[in-house]
Amino acid sequence: MINKKKCTIKITGIVNDIHVKSNDVTLITVSYLVDGEEYEIKEKLKYKGETIKLGFIPIGQRRFPVIGTKRVMDEVDICYNPENPAEAYIVGNDGFWTS
Repeated sequence: MINKKKCTIKITGIVNDIHVKSNDVTLITVSYLVDGEEYEIKEKLKYKGETIKLGFIPIGQRRFPVIGTKRVMDEVDICYNPENPAEAYIVGNDGFWTS
């Protein structure tokens, strides 16, 4: 488990892979450099919901990634622990649903 309070340095990472494992799980892999050394993290992509309406009547729910639609080679913000650069997380990948 990552201690986000210790991850105090923000940098830019590059999306290496987006892998859909099932309808409920999508993994995003991001690499980043710290002092010339490359690190990589994998996270489950988090989603937020939006109600689909027909006029004013709700008829369903649409889900989309909280960090926006990303593709391989896109940039994302990463925060890492300066004492242990392998401890990191994708900034903004917070939500209610994982997918």
